[in-house]
Amino acid sequence: MVRLKWIHHLHGFIFVLLLLSGLFLYFPQTRTWFNEQQFPLVPFHIWISFLYVLVVFFSLKSVLNHLKRKPYIKYFNIWLNLIFIAIWIVSGMIMYFQIHFPVEIRNLAVSVHGLVTFLILPWVIIHTVGHLIGVKLPWPNWWRGKDPVPQTITENNLERRDFIKFTTIGILFLFIGAGVKWFQPILDVAETGNKRRGYFRIYNVTSDYPKYENEEWSLTIDGLVDQPTILKMEEMESLPSLTIIDDFHCVTGWSVLNVEMKGILVKDIFDAYGITPNSSYVTAYSGDNVYFDTFTLSQLLDEGAMLVFQFDGEKLVHSQGYPCRLYHPLMYGYKSVKWIDRLELTKNRGRGYWQMRGGYDLDGYL
Repeated sequence: MVRLKWIHHLHGFIFVLLLLSGLFLYFPQTRTWFNEQQFPLVPFHIWISFLYVLVVFFSLKSVLNHLKRKPYIKYFNIWLNLIFIAIWIVSGMIMYFQIHFPVEIRNLAVSVHGLVTFLILPWVIIHTVGHLIGVKLPWPNWWRGKDPVPQTITENNLERRDFIKFTTIGILFLFIGAGVKWFQPILDVAETGNKRRGYFRIYNVTSDYPKYENEEWSLTIDGLVDQPTILKMEEMESLPSLTIIDDFHCVTGWSVLNVEMKGILVKDIFDAYGITPNSSYVTAYSGDNVYFDTFTLSQLLDEGAMLVFQFDGEKLVHSQGYPCRLYHPLMYGYKSVKWIDRLELTKNRGRGYWQMRGGYDLDGYL
């Protein structure tokens, strides 16, 4: 009994850590705050997930044996948890090993992973409140005790009030889960023409966006080049532009399909301004003065990398990198530096922001 009590407390503690870290990752504001504190929230959530699965696996037999002597509400609590755990594990594994799954499956896994987190909240709150402050909900005696099960239940013949109770609880859970839609960070652009599927989740490493206006923004290309160059937006827009429709992929598992992007190839900028590089490596800096990433020069000049200033025929919104962001069609989104304002050619190639803080791949190819 003492062992099971400790298992229960350990399960509850790890579950709360897992739930909170998942919620912190879901909301842009909290995710950004942890980034500012340089706390590795994503690795923390993953390692807590592994620990939680181990605790469940090694305690499951003892818990199920213990349930043989317990009322129905205990069965319900355990099996509800197991169902949600199974959904979390499957969707989480798809997100982690996303490269092996079609985009539609990955997007579904991301949505389901977040949805079940919100669906479990009502039960977590009820369960926690009941244990901590001794509040007992008016469950039927046969459900929370050892009273005989009513004949209407054993014969699967629910009375009207039973039907109303179960329907109300079901609607409550669905209402909480559907409420997720009110909190999703959706990109504020019209979905016309390209019939986009999916939505952008906004991930930043600072809580404030650079307050650029067109006349204030410029792109500096310097470092190991024969002729350092500074370009204003008017000069950028005077160059031949390119419009592509491509899929935007994030390393966390979600994708946005058929995004129309307008911009200028990095190669065309180098050619138009006669920029002669004396190095094979480039560091791209964000205007937030925090984020940066690194590339080989060939990755930017020979693989279709662009400086993008429009999504779907509209200027970028601030959260998406207004007025200009980098985009590499063969790499994950963390390589597409937002608010880009400098390309520095360097002698050696260092690691970027997420390579140092999150262990991300240096090249970030899809």
